[in-house]
Amino acid sequence: MLDLSTVVKKSAAQVSCVLNEEVAVLNVERALYFGLQGVGAFVWDRLEEPSTVAALCDAVLEEFDVPPEVCRRDVMAFLDSLSEAGLVDFVSA
Repeated sequence: MLDLSTVVKKSAAQVSCVLNEEVAVLNVERALYFGLQGVGAFVWDRLEEPSTVAALCDAVLEEFDVPPEVCRRDVMAFLDSLSEAGLVDFVSA
């Protein structure tokens, strides 16, 4: 189960690159493509190294004007969608 102490890392099954103002992420095993902008691209960039959900939320709170509860909810939902697409893996802390 995903919680604030869960470590998130990019999946080995993905490749990504920056295209203009967007980050393009492809799951090469499933041929699923994600285009990330704004906060999504910001979070993806922070995943260059494995990170806890809490650290990702802290980074978003420092960069964007969003209430902490909304940030946690939205970041966790975003990470869940990336996991379902096979783009990130979760490691229990």
